[in-house]
Amino acid sequence: MEIITLPWGRLAPKESDCVHVEEVADGQWTLNTSALSACSATAEGESDATIGSAPYDSYDAAEAAGLAIAADQCAATVYVSRARLSKEPG
Repeated sequence: MEIITLPWGRLAPKESDCVHVEEVADGQWTLNTSALSACSATAEGESDATIGSAPYDSYDAAEAAGLAIAADQCAATVYVSRARLSKEPG
């Protein structure tokens, strides 16, 4: 799976498989995903989406969960977009 991590604040292309990790409170992150299944055993057009997950304790945990979902959907290319409450990435 190819992972393309976008600059902070930039969104993934509309028709892409994507993982969006967003800071919601100090140290808390939520996850939104969208992936069209590319697995050979699934019906054409089947997709998976996560909207407003329960908070994760770290950015890394949220991103890992999103990438696991994309992998389960056999995504070939996944865009990772990120948003913070503060203006400075880090």
